[in-house]
Amino acid sequence: MKNKKYFIFTALATICFVSCSSKVKKTDLPIEKGKIIENFVCKQDPSTSYALYLPSNYDSAVKYPLIVAFDSHGDGLKPVTLFKEQAEKYGYIVVGSNNSKNGQSWDNTNIIYNLMITDIKVRFSINESRIYTAGFSGGSRVASSIAILNGGIAGVVGFSAGFPNLNQPISTKFDYLGIVGSSDFNYNEMSQLDKELQANGFNHYLLVFNGKHEWPQPEVIPDMFYWLEFSAYRNKLATPNNKVIADFEKKCQTEIDLCKTKNDVFGEYQLELKLIGFLNGVSDVEKYKNRLAELEKLPAIQTELKLVAAEASKEQSLQQSYQKAMTEKNPAWWKAEVARINSVISKNKDHREAFFYKRVLSYLSISGYSYSNSALRSGQLEQAQRFITIYMLVDPENTDPLYFQAQLFAMKNDPANALKSLDKAIDLGFNDTGKLQSDTIFSKLRSLPEYQKLIDKIGAKVKEGK
Repeated sequence: MKNKKYFIFTALATICFVSCSSKVKKTDLPIEKGKIIENFVCKQDPSTSYALYLPSNYDSAVKYPLIVAFDSHGDGLKPVTLFKEQAEKYGYIVVGSNNSKNGQSWDNTNIIYNLMITDIKVRFSINESRIYTAGFSGGSRVASSIAILNGGIAGVVGFSAGFPNLNQPISTKFDYLGIVGSSDFNYNEMSQLDKELQANGFNHYLLVFNGKHEWPQPEVIPDMFYWLEFSAYRNKLATPNNKVIADFEKKCQTEIDLCKTKNDVFGEYQLELKLIGFLNGVSDVEKYKNRLAELEKLPAIQTELKLVAAEASKEQSLQQSYQKAMTEKNPAWWKAEVARINSVISKNKDHREAFFYKRVLSYLSISGYSYSNSALRSGQLEQAQRFITIYMLVDPENTDPLYFQAQLFAMKNDPANALKSLDKAIDLGFNDTGKLQSDTIFSKLRSLPEYQKLIDKIGAKVKEGK
């Protein structure tokens, strides 16, 4: 893909290949099947581990498809838990890295991947023509980086973020499923990537769910596995299962019938696109293409498509203006602007305009994080207070601005207010004692009895499952 903004590479470096010991044998102690193992250690490097799920019918005489997943915070358990039910249904091995996370260099990330994949290939029976990568946010960029730079990947499932930035065309083709929330600040990025993949001959589809920048709810995952199965059929990596194909068509038809009862012609249009995108090269999609052509002639569809295009342009323009406002507008202006945005959202529930402004707030949240963190790290405390205040206004349920506020008070030698801010963050759900205990900014607080009470409070909440 030439001259595209998604592929201007500045950060990725030379690929490093590190392998686990070839002495590891498949005759190691039996591993429990049908159960998630949270911390499965790579034998060559005990500091490298992954969450693991083997289907309950796992047999070392059979070759199984593999999904290697990456969470942006190194939580390998999260994707494995999310994929477990469908992995069991279709017979996939799933692993999730406990080490790969945002902020690492590509060299380091690639070492982690190569340690994992070599360990997995030695210890388990893998169909090496059906290795898939998946990831959320920064983990999504890791998943696609592996496919682009290392090769050997049949398909990528990217949640909430697109490709890494590259300065070279992609020479290795793989099937790509994008999955993004309708309120995700990366929604437009994913939409643009989908168009670029179409222009460059990739098998691809963008699946949109009702949500924000997050791993989706479990009900989204069956479509992911339909896509992976159909990808294998399309590429002659597996024998087509007519029942699986029929089940998918029936599911989509049920959704189309529901759209018709609601007079949701655009919803029907999107489902016809989905049937074509998933089944093209798998089964006959001519009837879906014919219905799509009929729908495209309708004025309502043409109007909707124009609104979608205009909305994308408006969103990009708003992001630019809000970037400028972050440094120019005072908190009073931001309070009024956030109130206006929330008013629009509340008046347009389940409508595209609500999703649009939810994406705007999501974008402002990530901007608030970036500006606040940068100001604190550079010691610009007055600027930090300004950005933290804005961050709290645009995302009041987020624990991060309160954590930043606590850091700011600690840096100002105001332990009482630092502890109050941490207490508020804990009430909102902050529970990362490891982060708190290792944060040198709070080193002077640790001797205070109030600090230990906060640690105990986190422990109690975790124990209660809150």
